[in-house]
Amino acid sequence: MDLAAQGRRAYRAIETGDLGDVADYIAPGWTNREAVAEPPAARARGPQAFAATVRWLHTGFSELRLDEHEAVVAGRTVVSAVTMSGRHTGPLVLQDGGVLRVAPPGGRRFTVEHVHWSTFDEEGRAVSHAARRDDLGQVTQLGLLPPTPGALLRSLLWAVTGRSAAARRAFVATSGDLPASAPRPRATTG
Repeated sequence: MDLAAQGRRAYRAIETGDLGDVADYIAPGWTNREAVAEPPAARARGPQAFAATVRWLHTGFSELRLDEHEAVVAGRTVVSAVTMSGRHTGPLVLQDGGVLRVAPPGGRRFTVEHVHWSTFDEEGRAVSHAARRDDLGQVTQLGLLPPTPGALLRSLLWAVTGRSAAARRAFVATSGDLPASAPRPRATTG
């Protein structure tokens, strides 16, 4: 089985939001080490956690694209270098310890480099994910660090109008439910 191609299926799901076959490439026990700042459902395990990550990304960003430059397969591990790009068109909510931080959309584009490590089971489904991302570059390109005057004004307006509170509630409620058409995860064999 081409494990690099299996990893690319996750990239396509992130780009399109299509989770119809997620259980075919994400194992029931899948863990994402990078989900610490993501919604609670994304910090769980399995295809449902991956689905919550995809929904969270699509809440904050549109025009998401992951362009793979290189993939190296060693045993059941795939290391993939990608460029991620998109546009900040919705609220980006991050959990920072016990605090939920909201970055209102500014419409800015970003392009950053990532390296992803995924380990796969004998059926070709990802069981773990870790990454090295240029998060500092991303928030700088989005005008969030240092905050531009526009970003500060948007944050103030969102706080005063209750939109930040609504974004926080939506973040906590982000669903990991799989689409009705998606096959349910099957246990790993052997």
